[in-house]
This record gives sequence, structure tokens and C-alpha cells, in this order.
Amino acid sequence: MMAESNTSTPPRTHPEPEGPVTLYYEFRVPNPEHAKVLDTIDALIALMQGKTGYLSLSLKQMTGESTMVKNYPEHLKGVLAQGYIDNPKVPEFYSLLLRFADLEALESSDVQSWFEENIAPSLFAYSGTTKPPTKTGIALDVFKGVFITVAAGDRSAIYTTPDEIRQFLAHQSDEVGNASVTVENHVMINDRQVAPFNETVKALLTIAQDTCRPDVNDTDYDAAYPHGREGSKDNHHYRKAVTTEILQNAYPDGDLRAYLMHGVWESVYDHENSHIDPRFQQASGPVGAYVVSGPVEPFYRTIKQG
Repeated sequence: MMAESNTSTPPRTHPEPEGPVTLYYEFRVPNPEHAKVLDTIDALIALMQGKTGYLSLSLKQMTGESTMVKNYPEHLKGVLAQGYIDNPKVPEFYSLLLRFADLEALESSDVQSWFEENIAPSLFAYSGTTKPPTKTGIALDVFKGVFITVAAGDRSAIYTTPDEIRQFLAHQSDEVGNASVTVENHVMINDRQVAPFNETVKALLTIAQDTCRPDVNDTDYDAAYPHGREGSKDNHHYRKAVTTEILQNAYPDGDLRAYLMHGVWESVYDHENSHIDPRFQQASGPVGAYVVSGPVEPFYRTIKQG
């Protein structure tokens, strides 16, 4: 999860972002409010689809956490993949991504006010000492930020121009109900290093998007699997990412800047095995040298999309 912060209001001296933007929320929902919030998201999708410049929405439920991103021993690969949803004592965490053609479209949609009026009232702790549990006056933390997409990719191409990214955000593969897993690697860097970091991280995105195992250079390559073969706990195979995306907070948080390395994979082990690949490790080294906070890389499943 992101550090507790609210960076959707920019410092006065900072320029507004250009091109497509993502309004990103992280929040947790108490069980008594769960059904209500999910119904409210359906209403939000219907409302946003009539807004000029709206591209898409995804609501993702956190399911677990990557171990390989932290270079844990390989025998722990995937051990936390279901760590959140398998533990009934852990609150249900969500990420909400709303994509817009530009900042003007985001602001004219009034979605931030809508969130405060329709979802925020549900985000309060409940007392477990009463039956039934009763709502308290303790507000649960919400992270909110406006992000720009530095680069994105899928199995067809890498996208870096505003028009390409708008098309990607409007039609990205993010289906509800399949076995895909979303990963969101949360990191922060020094704000003064944004420009060189962005160039470095584009190279990593290309490696993350385009590599697989086995590939044509491997002795067990099979042309019937051009995107690689399914990963498992007991092998090093993995299929190419379905999509990859580098999201940069449009505004600094003090002297730091937050990033999300967002991707969709066909399975947890496809993702975990990709991090074992020497090609990925070599490309991630220069990126990691910039990181001053993180990485934290939760897994999610997409439960609403529109």
C-alpha cells in the first residue's frame, strides 16, 4: 500500500500534468460496508461512461504480495500470493484506477467530489465489541493521487506517446473473472531524479513486457508457445506480461516522487519467475539504484471494470 498521503492537490509551483492521467485511490472497506461500496462502484461506472474524456475504470482487490520482488529465497516463491484473502482478520484492501484523456477531463467529471460523497462515508472503522458491529467515528486511511503514464506495453507494442497511451488506457486487457493477476510495485525516488529515472525505467518496462521463458534461445523452446510457457512453483518458465505500465505521480510528495509499476500477468508464477530471469535482474539493477522507498508489490484481482 502507498504511504498515507493525499497528493491530488498540487503544490502551487508545480506544473499541471499534460496528456492522459489516472486518478488512483487505495482504501480498505469494513465488512459491513462491503456490498454497499461494490454497488456504488457500479453506479460510478455508469456515471463515468457518460463523461467527456473518460477512458476506463478498474477496481482491484488485494490478494497477496510478491516475494521475488524483494529477492527472498526462491523456495519462498509465491508463498504470500494469497496472503490477504486467505486471512479473514485482514481488512479488504482495494485499488481504484480511473483513466482520463487529460487533467481537464478528470476535473470536469467531478469524480473526486463524487467519491467523497458516496464512498468516503463507508470508510470508517467498525467496533467489534458490539453485536452487530457498530460504525465508529474513526475514518480509515485513504490514499489519493493523480498519476501520469510514462510508458506502457502489451504483447503487440510499447507505447510512449500521449495518443498511444490514451488508446492503451481505453482498451487495455483488464478482464473481470479470469485467472489474471495484477501487480502494482510501489516505489518512491528523489524528485530531482525524475527525468533520468523515467528513461531508465522505460528500458525495464520493455524487458518486462517482451521477455518470456522458454524463448527461441532456449533448448526447450516450442514454437507453439510464442509467448512462453506457463510458470509454476517447480519451474522457471513464464509467459510474457499481458500488459505493463509505469505510472508516475504527477506531483511530488515533499522531496520524493511516487511511482506504480503496474502490470497484468496470466498467473502469479508467470510474474514471480520473470523476476528470477537474469535479463530482468540486469535491467532492474539501474532502476533499483534510484529507489529510496519500496519496493512493495501487492497482487490484486480485478473485480470491476468499465
